[in-house]
Amino acid sequence: MKRQPRHRSERITDRSFLGTMFLTGFLTAGVAFAVYLYVLKTGTEEMARTHAFAVLVFAELLRSFGARSETKPVWRISLFTNINLAVVVALSFGLQVWSHHNSILGRFLKTSSMPLADCFLLLAVGAIPLLVLELVKVLRSSRRQGRTEP
Repeated sequence: MKRQPRHRSERITDRSFLGTMFLTGFLTAGVAFAVYLYVLKTGTEEMARTHAFAVLVFAELLRSFGARSETKPVWRISLFTNINLAVVVALSFGLQVWSHHNSILGRFLKTSSMPLADCFLLLAVGAIPLLVLELVKVLRSSRRQGRTEP
């Protein structure tokens, strides 16, 4: 709300926005696919699907924090500026982890059992897309500042 409105002739989606969306999709799908292939080599297809699904959920939930601003990195925005988002993400994390430890919920979501340590590892791997996208924000910001300095 602090920025000026865009000009009427300006497009809603520009090259930067589309590039960010492509990168987001590529990173998220890449992480999920890499986890799927890794677990498929060491376990069953059902385990591989479960792990890929979990990392996909974790990646999207974490990325929601980065989507709050196109320019500010996630660590510069207080978690309490959108408490509803924090609550929904926390509940979703809990539900996702619980689905791997509750047989009824696991059957409903078609997930298999997973050790808690794997959940934390997948949470860390799911943070990769967020970290890369936040790095892109920092690089874009520093590039903009470099252009404006005399």
